[in-house]
Amino acid sequence: MKSLLILTDEQSEFLVSKADSRGYTSMDINKIADYFRERDYSVKILKFSELNLREDYRGVYVVYQSSETPGGFYKRYIESIVYYLEKKGATVLPNSEYLKAHHDKVFMELMRSRFSDDALKTLESKPYGSWVDALGYNLGFPVVVKSASSSASAGVFLARNKSEFDKAIRKAGRVIISDNLGDYLKGWLKTQVKRLIKVFDPAKEKYYWKYNTTPLSLPLIVQPFVEGLEGDFKVLYFGGKYFSMYRRNRENDFRASGSGMFLQVPEERFEGLLGYARKITLEINFPMIGMDIGFDGKNYHLIEFQMIDMGPSALQHSQFWHEYKDGRFVRYDGKSDLELEFSRSIHEFILQLAINN
Repeated sequence: MKSLLILTDEQSEFLVSKADSRGYTSMDINKIADYFRERDYSVKILKFSELNLREDYRGVYVVYQSSETPGGFYKRYIESIVYYLEKKGATVLPNSEYLKAHHDKVFMELMRSRFSDDALKTLESKPYGSWVDALGYNLGFPVVVKSASSSASAGVFLARNKSEFDKAIRKAGRVIISDNLGDYLKGWLKTQVKRLIKVFDPAKEKYYWKYNTTPLSLPLIVQPFVEGLEGDFKVLYFGGKYFSMYRRNRENDFRASGSGMFLQVPEERFEGLLGYARKITLEINFPMIGMDIGFDGKNYHLIEFQMIDMGPSALQHSQFWHEYKDGRFVRYDGKSDLELEFSRSIHEFILQLAINN
């Protein structure tokens, strides 16, 4: 009997569902657990905080929740737990590297750089640790500047020249860390005093680290801008099935993420779009991938990708899906169930892992 551990967050929630327009909710954990129990798995559901870290996790399969809470503090906790379980012999799904890429555009770009297919690197981006680092960028314009952990187009800016770029990197890197307004004002005042000391007594700067006044900043990436994109395509891959939709850009904006303007993919676009999406699935060894893909009228471009916490709308709102059969994509009509497709994809992946090992 195979052992499956389902890890939830502090609210006992697991990943995301959007079965209607009211907003995101947790997937049905019990429905997922029942699927695996029916296939002779021993299933345990725990919060991350309920784990017994002294147990032997060799041979245990683990599926888990990520986090997009501001600051990424809870996600870093999850990353530590998942990495630890991996080192203890568990098979974490997805693995810790793929988790690292979630909500971390810097690491996502590092992953992209290892892809073997150059068609997936047309938007290969330059990562920076801060906006101060990014001041040295000199590879040409226009570009898109993105905070490393941005989502739904927040922290994403278009810069067509150096002047716009210098403003954009400051906006993308902007971060305030303070417990309350009082502490923020104290911190700001101390920084101003330090700057005055450096102005009137610069010799002290090299002796006292406490006079460091380098501004706080989020990491960010600088990505080539593709002219003429009126929107992008969302493609979800679940264990051999491709679900897709088209998102129009926001009104008078270059960004599609967060627009909420979803349309069906034009029939003549499926072959090229899905063929390009399949290139991505061949690079990533995991049965669930969310892809943002742009098309400029001639070429497709991989904008972003994730292996956990993908927005599920393309699956839950679609009336059909495609599968790659005998060298071509075949359409299948019907509604799909998110929990069923999630569970099926994981189960089939586990079976394949057993064969390969």
